[in-house]
Amino acid sequence: MAFTPVMSRPQLDWLLAHFKKHASISAQEASSMFRIRSLSRRINDLEELGHRFAREKKYDTTGQMYVRYHYLGAKDQKAAA
Repeated sequence: MAFTPVMSRPQLDWLLAHFKKHASISAQEASSMFRIRSLSRRINDLEELGHRFAREKKYDTTGQMYVRYHYLGAKDQKAAA
């Protein structure tokens, strides 16, 4: 049996499309919306491509710490494409 990917586009493309409509994302949101299991790795991948992010440490109602990533844009026009 062959593996069929759930998404037709790479995860980085899904994240960039998300950031066109929303300013930020958390790992829980990325997991539930795009099945991204390691958001921090995907953010690092985007940073290597020239995108900039701010990291905000937050706490949920149970006191569990999580990070919300805020998209700050591309360093140059090549990365924005």
